[in-house]
Amino acid sequence: MKNYIIKSFLALACLALVSMPLSAQKGKPSGGSGGGGGGGCATAGITGLSRTTASPGDGFALSGGLSNCSSSKQRYLVELTFTSACGVETTLVSNVMQFSPFENKLLSMVSAVPAGTCLGAGTVTLKVSDGSSLLSSASAPLLIQ
Repeated sequence: MKNYIIKSFLALACLALVSMPLSAQKGKPSGGSGGGGGGGCATAGITGLSRTTASPGDGFALSGGLSNCSSSKQRYLVELTFTSACGVETTLVSNVMQFSPFENKLLSMVSAVPAGTCLGAGTVTLKVSDGSSLLSSASAPLLIQ
């Protein structure tokens, strides 16, 4: 029983570290294992949004996928942003994810339309970068009414 509690606690601690926001993590993501980066190659895709119209403050879910097209381990900054009809971009989710060589990951994110957002055609964007340059992005429309 004691062993089960310890393993559960360790699993919870690992999960907390993995899901920690970028602002709380030490350092920027860097490509490869050691050696200061470079060689980053990633693709992002959105397969769907849970809704096509929303109001400011409404929640929505995004499903999609990320791929590491590099032959080495990589750490990428993954961001979900919303750009309103007025052109204001807001970062909704920001996290660093680790990838093995040529690894593909399914992705689901839940967020909310920022309060006070302009009405009209907005855009939800999934971005992948190596910490200094954008490697890939995908967008989907979200009408704000």
